Amino acid sequence: MKNAAIYIRVSTQEQVENYSIEVQKERLEAFCKAKGLNVYNTYIDGGFSGATLNRPALKSMLNDIKEIDTVIVYKLDRLSRSQKDTLELIEEYFLKNKVDFISITETLDTSTPFGKAMIGILSVFAQLERETIAERMRMGHIKRAENGLRGMGGDYDPAGYFRKDGALHVNEEEAKHVKRAFDLYEQYHSITKIQERLKEEGYKVWRFRRYRDILANKLYIGYVSFAGKHYKGQHTPFIEEEQFYRVQDLLERHKGHNAHKAKKALLVGLITCDKCGENYVSYSTSSRATRSYGRIYYYYTCRARRFPSEYEEKCANKNWNRQKLEQMVLNEMKKIIVNKNNDKGPVNKINYDKLIKEVDLKLERILELYSTNTNISPDILEKQVEKINLEKEKLLEKKLKQAKENEPNKVLDKINKLVINFDEMSFSDKQAIVNSLIENITVNENDVSIDWRF
Repeated sequence: MKNAAIYIRVSTQEQVENYSIEVQKERLEAFCKAKGLNVYNTYIDGGFSGATLNRPALKSMLNDIKEIDTVIVYKLDRLSRSQKDTLELIEEYFLKNKVDFISITETLDTSTPFGKAMIGILSVFAQLERETIAERMRMGHIKRAENGLRGMGGDYDPAGYFRKDGALHVNEEEAKHVKRAFDLYEQYHSITKIQERLKEEGYKVWRFRRYRDILANKLYIGYVSFAGKHYKGQHTPFIEEEQFYRVQDLLERHKGHNAHKAKKALLVGLITCDKCGENYVSYSTSSRATRSYGRIYYYYTCRARRFPSEYEEKCANKNWNRQKLEQMVLNEMKKIIVNKNNDKGPVNKINYDKLIKEVDLKLERILELYSTNTNISPDILEKQVEKINLEKEKLLEKKLKQAKENEPNKVLDKINKLVINFDEMSFSDKQAIVNSLIENITVNENDVSIDWRF
């Protein structure tokens, strides 16, 4: 027998207008009985607007989506009053999880060919609206670019310029910085050397990547760009075209010299320096002599040590041999998985579904009382509904927390099977497993601390 989730939403005003919880519940349960569907759970959002998806019972239902075969509502607008949100729920949550959706009033049923066709028609119109808006925005951007009014980055001031009245104007102080970077790159052919020299000359040094982007940007010779195309701008250029293209030749010549050196760094993006708070980066080094023998040494190092010109002072935290640190972390990973799998004691579960149903009944009684007693102040009702919904939200949070606490063992069982074959996996698969298990790695000299995700 298929599991059906009954979803009910009602606002205080709709409670009076014959959309009461009891009316919806009665008709939906009768529908399930007639169709031979088992009611898995009834999810009730009382006193919530259909203009938002931020509803506790709706969130709870989506969290249980793997256990559900069909979602049933009394009327389509009970799910949402927004067509966009309705389609998002149906397409991104229900259909992707092979869950049918039924609205008994509109006789909309995605398990039937007609119901699927109706969703398809609604989706086509929604997609048409999205693409029309996107095309209008794109044409507007192109028009601005053709008029020379679009600058690097679109919405922020590019280095060497500031925005005023929708146009770019030269920032003289930053323009000197950019010009000096072009001059120094022609001299040293190295962005790291540029940073060192600029720091010596008293400039506030930017990040490596920013200089790389600046040196390749046609903005400085008078062009603006959009969608990969360049247009003649209305701003004042301050780099000579001859120099710009000389720099492009140098950049092209050095392109790939350091490429892919850190590609196989398993822990990149996970390591934090405990001394200065910066990330650790991967890099490789070799001398001319060792390179001829194919000997390249790989390390993890603090970014403030690798690029000291970008910081007030150079970090002195330890460099780690890449292979040694990765092996240490992998050993800890395998060890902790074994320990976690062996640590499966008895768990006392609280029946939060029962407690939530009791809260729903309490809410139902209050709304029913309001619909039959017009002497009750709407303000008092709203406060009571808000109080009950807050109680329900807390119960739903506790239910989710309890479910997560009981879930790791299943997850770890699966991961444990993967880790057994870890050494035979591709690099991308290894990295996916490491990232799914590790939140952060903190390094302080020889001390390595691992924060796990479970």
